Amino acid sequence: MASCTTNTVNLDNAQRVDIICRRGDTFSIEVTFTGPTGVPLDLTTYTWKMEVSENETAANPVLDYNDFSYAGNSTGTLFVTATSSTMLTIPAGIYIYGLQSTNAGVVKTWLYGTFSVKEDVIE
Repeated sequence: MASCTTNTVNLDNAQRVDIICRRGDTFSIEVTFTGPTGVPLDLTTYTWKMEVSENETAANPVLDYNDFSYAGNSTGTLFVTATSSTMLTIPAGIYIYGLQSTNAGVVKTWLYGTFSVKEDVIE
């Protein structure tokens, strides 16, 4: 009689980080990435994409990756920003987002979670 062993390999090591921001304010987030040994990654060769959508199956994002600017440095820090005018285009609500990189042909999702936009009192 043959025996069967079930094994699982989880390749999804993206971290959930929920974001709360305000509509009409400049969006700016700073994240530092390290490798498996804790050494900061050199992000100068990475390209980045962040998208915000109503849900996982939405045909079009509410904020496209082109709505953000990205600056990664050699000490592992990534800066993601969007202008206040861009942030005015998104209605207050709860959305989802993902942050993904490409480096040397390898695509990896680093962060995902909810993207909550609070209504601004001053416009």
